[in-house]
Amino acid sequence: MNQPLVGVAIASFRDRSLLDQCLTSVVPEADAHGVRVVVARAGDPEIARCRDRWPGVGFVVAPAGASVPVLRGLAMKAVGEGRVALIEDHCVAAPGWLAMITSSDADVVGGAMGNAQTARLVDWGAFFSEYGFFASARVGQPPLVTGANVAYGPRVAPDVRAWAEAGEWEDVIHGRLLEAGRSFAFVVEARVLQNQSYRVAAFLEDRFSHGFQYARKRLAEQGARKRWLWAAGVVALPLVLAIRVGRAAWSASPSAFVRSLGYTVLFLSAWAVGEGAGYLRGVGPRPAR
Repeated sequence: MNQPLVGVAIASFRDRSLLDQCLTSVVPEADAHGVRVVVARAGDPEIARCRDRWPGVGFVVAPAGASVPVLRGLAMKAVGEGRVALIEDHCVAAPGWLAMITSSDADVVGGAMGNAQTARLVDWGAFFSEYGFFASARVGQPPLVTGANVAYGPRVAPDVRAWAEAGEWEDVIHGRLLEAGRSFAFVVEARVLQNQSYRVAAFLEDRFSHGFQYARKRLAEQGARKRWLWAAGVVALPLVLAIRVGRAAWSASPSAFVRSLGYTVLFLSAWAVGEGAGYLRGVGPRPAR
């Protein structure tokens, strides 16, 4: 039997206007379901304004510079024990999101990602490079699930929270849950829209950084035996990823994908360069278990 949702956890460190739009999309449905909404927000000296604007929302003040995984973990901890849904401050939930993301009994339930910023090709490229894999249901198992649109059941939420507070991203967390035999589901109707507009240089830096950290975590998690093979493989990575993104996103936004392909490949290339640099740098911090 599906366990009821106890709350929504939101990781937040971006501009408060994005958080306001996120909460505007989430709070009414959360209130209708009788569940808590908790925001973990990093380095905001004016958090009192957030509390005044959203008196029914819980706020956790996180240290400046806290990573997205740490913010997720802190928000989940404040929500409490039970099934919890996650979203991020740069996203807005489509109508009916909470009902859909909790419609499955799986331990991990992911939803589809869409793009709310449709006017600029750079924003489409940023969307496809970061969330294109989640634009539609993936054929086969296990489904890919993003930490920006996911619900965790009570069997896995405590472990997810602990790993997130230790700084682990969802790819590592979900890999561990798969190894443990936990169940995954993807509900395409549980849609969340990426709502941030990007600058090219800043997003290139973001993709490089994420690729670098991914490589070092991969080495720490899986061992360094294939280090040089992985490093050599990043040469083909932008093309490989672009093809995979195209397969996932084509049914949802074919025209936008074609028009923004240059930006998409550029951002995927920044990830690949960062990943290659991470392999060359070597093993990162030992992962928490």
